[in-house]
Amino acid sequence: MPGDPTAERARLMAESFRLLAQDSPDPNRVRDVNHRYRALLPEVVVARSPDSGEPVRWPIDVFGLDGRFWDYLNSIRRPPQALPPGWLAMTGALRPADELEHPPFAVVPGPDVPFVVPRILDNPGVRAVIAEVRVGGHTGWTISYFGPKPEGVPLVNLWGANTYPVYRDGVNRGWARDRPRVSQYDFGLAPWLRAGKVLWLEPGDESLTLREGLEGCPFVGLDGRRLITVIANGVIEHVSAFAGHGAG
Repeated sequence: MPGDPTAERARLMAESFRLLAQDSPDPNRVRDVNHRYRALLPEVVVARSPDSGEPVRWPIDVFGLDGRFWDYLNSIRRPPQALPPGWLAMTGALRPADELEHPPFAVVPGPDVPFVVPRILDNPGVRAVIAEVRVGGHTGWTISYFGPKPEGVPLVNLWGANTYPVYRDGVNRGWARDRPRVSQYDFGLAPWLRAGKVLWLEPGDESLTLREGLEGCPFVGLDGRRLITVIANGVIEHVSAFAGHGAG
């Protein structure tokens, strides 16, 4: 791990953008830059399992949205070292700051406020955990799902990516894809909190205490668009659905 990850990341992103602009970049150089970038991603606490109590740590580029972690179509990521039994999915939301990065790839960090996916959460034994994650000057939230895998129910893409892993018996058996659509999201968290289906981590709480109930939850009633943010070609859009390179 470099002594100054911010400076090292800036150097790697400059090199990565230069390689992206080339018609035939050196594949060895591409692999080297991607490997070094993956290695510097810090492991961030995104949840605690409501079943086992284990913290969930995920390598995330928290320095800004111009990192290749956030490249929606070709993200450069490192898988977590371990996931607790019953982990199902992790999506997210992000409220952009006034100063916004404009990388040479599409970034789709989710709506401005946290949400849940009822087709997943409605299933018996499934619960979600919300945690705040700062990304540069932006405020983000991870929404992680735990419980028995609902049969025949598609899950949800990883935060900022266009695919999600499919686990069976704790082993990644492949990847699937969901099309982000706000019509399938529920931004009204209060009923889910009251029912004990949504739990949360208090921002800044180093004890990582898993909290339950509506009272004191900082993620309810937040201001922001209930649309999906898409940053591409130097332009920011807010759309109801997104697939590939275009909105729909």
